Amino acid sequence: MNTTHAQVRFAEIGEAETIAKLSRDTIEVGLPWRWQPIEIERFIESSRHNVIVAHEAGFLVGFAVMGYGDEDAYLALLAVLPSHRRHGVARKLLAWLLKTADVAGIKTVSVELREDNLAARDLYLGAGFADHSRKTGGYYGRVNQVRMRYQLRSA
Repeated sequence: MNTTHAQVRFAEIGEAETIAKLSRDTIEVGLPWRWQPIEIERFIESSRHNVIVAHEAGFLVGFAVMGYGDEDAYLALLAVLPSHRRHGVARKLLAWLLKTADVAGIKTVSVELREDNLAARDLYLGAGFADHSRKTGGYYGRVNQVRMRYQLRSA
């Protein structure tokens, strides 16, 4: 059910710390904190990445980071506050990125996720992603990794 009133826009540099903490607290649980504010700032300033945020009632409720190559894109991060899950925020962020990739002429979008993140897996399957590969202990030897791919165009 898509009941969100969240507005999606590009992230601003002042939001890097909030984004990094949301990543730490929702994606990187039990792992070293890799996506710290300085890394998020680099993504925001990069011409090869989109960092987008979803705001609802003046609060950042979700974000996503996607990097672009010449023909392929990589969805590096996507997170939504626990209080705003199951309201369509993640679907809205993902739809924005897939539309952008399509307009940019991207052929495939890849994403890696924790094997135990069933909600994310359901999100990506529902959007048309397919399983591509698995890596045992792919995250610091602690958590198994699943790689999925979305095909926009034939190779």
